[in-house]
Amino acid sequence: MATIAGNMAVDMQGERSSKPSKKEKDKKDKLAAEPSKLKIGLSDLGGMAAAQGLNEGWSYLMRVAGRASVDGFVAENNDYLQASFPAIGGLLWYLIELYGVGKAPPGSFKMGRMEAAKVLGNLGMSKFFQAIRSRGAATKRELELAQADAQKAIADNKVMAENLEKLKVALKESAEREAQLKRGGNGNGGTR
Repeated sequence: MATIAGNMAVDMQGERSSKPSKKEKDKKDKLAAEPSKLKIGLSDLGGMAAAQGLNEGWSYLMRVAGRASVDGFVAENNDYLQASFPAIGGLLWYLIELYGVGKAPPGSFKMGRMEAAKVLGNLGMSKFFQAIRSRGAATKRELELAQADAQKAIADNKVMAENLEKLKVALKESAEREAQLKRGGNGNGGTR
């Protein structure tokens, strides 16, 4: 019986020594949890490509809708509509992905989705501010043209006012001559 107990003790010690230690297990888990640089790079590139594809696809759809717009609303606001979905959608997508991140570092696919969301939001915001700048420049050009037209109209009004005054003077002189003719004079001293 003592030999059996001794053999069992030796077997148990052998089983303990064949199991990995807690430190070794933690080290293996950490290495398995850390994504490789290749996975990170590929997920980032994939995310950027997906974001660019979504952005360009949405822009294409908005351009087609602008050409088909009957009332002109989509055509007139096409620049803002092209920027709306990528900017808002990218922000919401990123916030949703960020909310889903736990305590462990995210996997490569999750990181790729987060990268796609960030890039999509940035592309949308870039288009939005470009639309604002473009509209501002167009408005400035229209304002300059309107000011030039107003200055021309003011100058034309001044010329017309001068001509009107000349015509009033000529009308007054003509009325005086007509009055003299009616009184019996011919306008050259009263002799015929």
